[in-house]
Amino acid sequence: MTKDITEIFSNNLNKLMESRGENLTVLSNQLEVSFSTVSDWKHGKKMPRSGSLQKIAEHYNVALSYLTTDHSDNLIISGMNEYNYFDAGLSAGVLNDVDPFTANEVKTIGLSDVIMGKYAGDKDIFITYINGESMNRIIPDGSLIAIKKYSDFTELCDGDIVVFQEGAGMAVKRFYNDPRNKIVTFTPDSTSGEFRPINYLYDSMSDVRIIGKVVVYTVTV
Repeated sequence: MTKDITEIFSNNLNKLMESRGENLTVLSNQLEVSFSTVSDWKHGKKMPRSGSLQKIAEHYNVALSYLTTDHSDNLIISGMNEYNYFDAGLSAGVLNDVDPFTANEVKTIGLSDVIMGKYAGDKDIFITYINGESMNRIIPDGSLIAIKKYSDFTELCDGDIVVFQEGAGMAVKRFYNDPRNKIVTFTPDSTSGEFRPINYLYDSMSDVRIIGKVVVYTVTV
């Protein structure tokens, strides 16, 4: 029996949610769509509109066509690629004296191309896990994150989730650039009020190392 597009989409959404360890609440918050609407998508009751489909594709780093294509007959759903992996987490300072993108004497981790989406096989990516609660509204403590190399803050966009370093301390925050006032702000996205934005004048950015941008994360609960 031929599947309709709503069922196909539902199957694909469920697989993508499972690959990230996401539940309805997490995905609803990420897409800024009501819980009931996301539930209807997940259970094959409704099909998202085009704008929401695009949001979902961007969230999972997959092509729009992937969401509406039946993959059930594919014997091989995806390949695997190896990435440099630092298992000490960001706050331990393990990246102080190491280039995480080119280091040879480090562990590696294999991740499915479905999880990595358009970043599958990208050599400018390394994997680690997030420490702390400063981004827990989006990425809970302990979740794996894939970081793509960006060394110049002018390459980043407002709202990007970035890893940056000053001295021995490293942090994951949202990035905002104010060229008019020549200020860069790194902002937490947390349910806790204990975390505060960190501001740097352009003149001080020489002391800040932009390690990269978080392009994929996998929630672990």
